[in-house]
Amino acid sequence: MTDRTISHYRVEEKLGEGGMGVVYRALDTHLDRTVAIKLLRTEAVEDPERKWRFVREAKAASALNHPNIVTIYDIDTADGVDFIAMEYVDGRPLDRVIAGRRLPLEEALSYSVQICAALSAAHAASIVHRDVKPGNVMVMPDGRVKVLDFGLAKLIERVDIDEAATTTPAGSSLPPQTRGGVILGTLSYMSPEQAEGKPVDARSDVFSFGAVLFEMLTGRRPFQGDSQLSVLTAILRDPPPPLRSVRPDVPAEVERVLRRALEKRPEERYTSAAPMRDELEACRTRLAAPPVATLLRRPSILIPLLAGLMAVLGAGAWLWWHGSRVRWARDAALPEIIRLTKNNQAVAAFRLARRAERYAPGDVERVRRDLWVAPVTIETAPSGADISIKDYLAPASAWEDLGRSPLANLHLPLGYYRWRIAKTGFQPIEAAAPNRLPSFRLDRPASVPSGMVHVPAGTFQLRSVAAVDLPDYWLDKYEVTNRQFKEFVDRGGYEKKQYWRQPFLKDGRTLSWEEAMAEFRDATGRPGPSTWSLGSYPENQEDYPVGGVSWYEAAAYAEFSGKSLPSIYHWYKAAGLGIFSEILSLSNFGGKGPARVGSYQGLSPYGSYDMAGNVREWCWNETGGKRYILGGFWNDPGYFFSAEIAQSSFDRSAGNGFRCIRTAPPPAEALLRPIETVSRDFSKETPVSDDVFRIYRSFYAYDRAPLVARIDSVDDASPYWRREKVSFAAAYGDERVPAYLFLPRNASPPYQTVVYFPGSGAQMTRSSENIDVRFTDFVIRSGRALLYPIYKETYERLTPEAARGPSFRRDMVVAWSKDLGRSLDYLETRPDIDRTRLAYYGLSLGANDGVILLAIEDRFKAAVLLAGGFRFAHFPPEIDMINFAPRVKTPLLLLGGSEDFQHPVETAQKPLFRLLGAPEKDKRHVVFEGGHVPLRIETLIKEILDWLDRYLGSVKPKG
Repeated sequence: MTDRTISHYRVEEKLGEGGMGVVYRALDTHLDRTVAIKLLRTEAVEDPERKWRFVREAKAASALNHPNIVTIYDIDTADGVDFIAMEYVDGRPLDRVIAGRRLPLEEALSYSVQICAALSAAHAASIVHRDVKPGNVMVMPDGRVKVLDFGLAKLIERVDIDEAATTTPAGSSLPPQTRGGVILGTLSYMSPEQAEGKPVDARSDVFSFGAVLFEMLTGRRPFQGDSQLSVLTAILRDPPPPLRSVRPDVPAEVERVLRRALEKRPEERYTSAAPMRDELEACRTRLAAPPVATLLRRPSILIPLLAGLMAVLGAGAWLWWHGSRVRWARDAALPEIIRLTKNNQAVAAFRLARRAERYAPGDVERVRRDLWVAPVTIETAPSGADISIKDYLAPASAWEDLGRSPLANLHLPLGYYRWRIAKTGFQPIEAAAPNRLPSFRLDRPASVPSGMVHVPAGTFQLRSVAAVDLPDYWLDKYEVTNRQFKEFVDRGGYEKKQYWRQPFLKDGRTLSWEEAMAEFRDATGRPGPSTWSLGSYPENQEDYPVGGVSWYEAAAYAEFSGKSLPSIYHWYKAAGLGIFSEILSLSNFGGKGPARVGSYQGLSPYGSYDMAGNVREWCWNETGGKRYILGGFWNDPGYFFSAEIAQSSFDRSAGNGFRCIRTAPPPAEALLRPIETVSRDFSKETPVSDDVFRIYRSFYAYDRAPLVARIDSVDDASPYWRREKVSFAAAYGDERVPAYLFLPRNASPPYQTVVYFPGSGAQMTRSSENIDVRFTDFVIRSGRALLYPIYKETYERLTPEAARGPSFRRDMVVAWSKDLGRSLDYLETRPDIDRTRLAYYGLSLGANDGVILLAIEDRFKAAVLLAGGFRFAHFPPEIDMINFAPRVKTPLLLLGGSEDFQHPVETAQKPLFRLLGAPEKDKRHVVFEGGHVPLRIETLIKEILDWLDRYLGSVKPKG
């Protein structure tokens, strides 16, 4: 394989091999970086199961972003070869470090704490490694370790019981967790339950790591034998040798930790790697205590000694220590902060930045400006509340304290967080939100209705429906349970007409009371949900959500409880459909049935649970004679969380449930009236004719007056590019258009050039001085120039709210088109730019309105739209995307998230893609896993660069 190129990776040297594949060192020729590339073995290419496990390894590992876990860059197939490209770790496998010898105690504990930290991150994400062994741990020269090979990882809640129960061939001595003689996991480090083929969870990794720790401390494995069968027997039956009998110098507390980790019964071990990590860290800290602690018991010796020593060395020692901290902050902490930020480890990046700021405040501030979102102010009513955060996808992790409200000028990385707001004398709040908290009001416990959360008043707009004003309301924290609904049944809910206030309309006619009640029977003919029997719910499911109820039954229960069903506006505001889709990872989708309310950790912006999945939830509003039922249920695909689904009011499917709201006074009539449409059906809309479009296009025309261009400043600090801040005359008024031109250092002019249009964050930031390059730096590092114009109504070119008139949006879009045109005019004046090889790249806002811009501007040879799709809102026809999409002839790559709540795949992305005017061979739609914007652009770099290579050609290398 040496010197062979696979995709854009040039293979350089074989590093090693294992049961799944062969690992090589390679060069990423696009980004000019060294990577490790793992290839599936040739003999396994035709084996679907092994190939599936190979792909699963990458998906599991790529979801785990942690300093002690190898980062996955890419997974692909090229030239008939399946491969994973991952971080290159310059180190040795732990099994070679051990090599039959005992490791020094401090060294073993250092490695152990780091390995446990990696596993605890996986366990917090509900991922089990399943093959923890020394060969899957890399030790770097500086003592850091990296865990790799998540080839057997599984989501804890999705263990395939059929796989676990796989039987062995007749007469085989291998454990049941084998297939074709290939052991799933390494036998010497398997937990008893894994060796027996039973379902496993985080406690299995704890056992396996205990075996690794034993080997580090003793130089031998805890379970040995002459054959696989004897090793298996030892794992299942024999206790390991007492640690201190093999190595007497090990402290008793370390032996205690190890003994608990290697318990045969899972329930007697640590529940995950996190508590084991904490105890090992405590042991390590105690062992590292300076010997002066002993001298403290002999002050007659210590005091004179210290006095003289301190007088001589005090000042110098302090200077040395402070200097070492500054070097640590700049040389170690800052690169790690950047890495954590780019890998979406927001809280870890924030925590490390706080520590480093004490020693290198200016450097940390620069990283914040470059990579983090604009600072915000966090306020609460009343003020003086303690505010803490944790990563949304790590609900079991520790809270990071931010301080007490109000918090001014707070910097946080872009990400989705769990927030906790607490103040003595008030009900604490837990909520989910990005870097800026929604408005929160703390309430006295006595004023909080039992089991409900407070949603504050505000204006709310649902896609193309007119905005509405929502007063404060209370929302059930959980879906209504079987236990709660049973109280309604037992108290005669189905016999009391006062709870059934709406006419029973079915198939165009009104049913009588008796006819309606005959519809609402359980499986045995008793009054109750369709999922019940003999007037009661299934055994042991009292805290599960009630299912199998019609809209009428849900409305009657709400009346009985003194509440009401939420309008579609109440429901969607509380659910919080933002750009983050992390809630789907922690919600009950997947086909196993309902779960106990709150057992999944899918938290919504105001503290409610299970709004995504578990059961669908009836809402009040009608549409087309049906009632809305939202959020999806356990057997739906995840995108149903944001879908507007309506069903017959009499539908009693097992997945139909609900939650209630409480308002004072009752919801306004405007909130409860029927909604005929919530989104646009683009298949039923027709773009305007060519004659009409020519009129619209004339709005965007401009005169090519002199540019009066100049270079305002130059920044040569980056090793990858030279940044010029330029400006030129706008096509309107007396304004100038600033722009940043990035010229690559690894290519020769004339440069291919990509013109970028950012997302809506550019309209929320007042200065472009430190523009975010996270979504663009790879373009420059691939050898292409990048122009980043500061368009009208972005950054410092924002118009005050009070000065915006009724035609503001139309004028803004027209100005954008003219700014883009003038940007291309400027590039054509530069001899170092190849004017024949220009591409457009738009993110979110730039992707949506990029459709309009590309229909007007025909000088681009290729275009990339990331996080784009049709908007559901109606705009004036001269700026409505549907009239421009057929006129886009530029070869175009559309990239959209599978769980994008703003631009759903089926109703926004695909309709746009179908309508684009580029030939079928010159357009491509790629759906990536995730929400609106990929938090790790690395997953899409190959797609984007391949597209640019295809239509702009190869980059001219340096020299």
